[in-house]
Amino acid sequence: MKKTRKQINPRYSAFKIALIYFLISLIWIVTSDQLLMGFVNDSQLLTTIAIFKGSLFIIVSAILIYYLIYRNLVSIKRSGEDLKRSEKKFREIFNSANDMISLNLLTREGLPGKFLEVNDVASKRLGYTKEELLNMSPTDLVTPSDRQEMVIADQLLKEGHNRFEMVQVTKNGEKIPVEVNSRIIDYEGDLVLLAVSRDITERKKSEEKLKNSLDEKSLLLREIHHRVKNNLQIISSLFNLQSNYVEGSSKDILMVSQSRVKSMSMIYERLYQSHDLTHINFKDYINNFVPNLFYLYGVYMGDIEPIIDVEDIEIGIDTAIPLGLIINELVTNSLKHAFPEGRKGKIEVSLKKEEEVFTLNISDDGVGMPEESELEKKNTLGLQLVNSLVNQLDGVMEMNGEKGVKFNVIFKELKYKERI
Repeated sequence: MKKTRKQINPRYSAFKIALIYFLISLIWIVTSDQLLMGFVNDSQLLTTIAIFKGSLFIIVSAILIYYLIYRNLVSIKRSGEDLKRSEKKFREIFNSANDMISLNLLTREGLPGKFLEVNDVASKRLGYTKEELLNMSPTDLVTPSDRQEMVIADQLLKEGHNRFEMVQVTKNGEKIPVEVNSRIIDYEGDLVLLAVSRDITERKKSEEKLKNSLDEKSLLLREIHHRVKNNLQIISSLFNLQSNYVEGSSKDILMVSQSRVKSMSMIYERLYQSHDLTHINFKDYINNFVPNLFYLYGVYMGDIEPIIDVEDIEIGIDTAIPLGLIINELVTNSLKHAFPEGRKGKIEVSLKKEEEVFTLNISDDGVGMPEESELEKKNTLGLQLVNSLVNQLDGVMEMNGEKGVKFNVIFKELKYKERI
């Protein structure tokens, strides 16, 4: 692995050369004079040798200085070449990146000022020359109407958010949505903003396409709920028309069937009006459905008072349909059998939720349930249907026939896998 070359300090290098020259000169003068005086007694010879010694010193000094300067110049040259290669490599990476890269000097307020450097991609995509961009700032790349967006981006930068989205405007007026990743760095002693801006035009198009697709699916699902509701209402109306041509038990069967269809129809009506198309507000549903049953059976609310106590609960369609049918059967049962011969009273409907557990209570203060033997004989379709629906909800039901009738159903919301 190639070692990193140390940065050359010119002042230190010059001082080092001068110090080496000084020490060698001092050692040469002192030692050479001492040696000559110790071994040479002839004054003429001593003068001749001294002259030669001076010439030799100049030659050695010149060679030494040449070597030291040459070595430092070679080192400087190599460092310069390494720096050029490094800068060339940086430039290639800087200009070959897929994203727009820029350096901005920060103002005293900590906001990006003019561009210090931009890569070729930024120049190409924005339509400006590099010289033009270096005389501009990020604020110049947004329309006057979008300046508020720039203020928000600056505020996010101040708060330490390094990633945000904005819209830049090219020289020809085209708007480009970009995702900006920024970081503050030290650049030659100044704090500058390094920003990498990615063109997210295609991503925005894909998001818009996906949104439109979801809107279309939501519209289609809403239309399906609406058509199912209309079809169920048509069936309910047919039951109502048919009941006008029959009497006795046949008419009663048609009315019960009509109320069952009506309970499902109103659920689909609520789904059509719901914001997420999969859940309904069950409080609104019961507040509308129970009075509708009173109207269907011709019961005056002054004679039999409905008392509704339901929490503001959102329930999915898979749970709402069987639950609505259970309420229909039990309230219908009270309306038909609890108050014979004009007897007055009240019917209570309560739905509570504690954590994940729902509790449905439906009760009346009517004549109560018949003896167990009589109940077994009746074994009506309604009660069979209620038991089946409770099992469908994986719930349990308790019944109390003293002082009227009270049904208590405990269940959890059904969790089905999401539909594709």
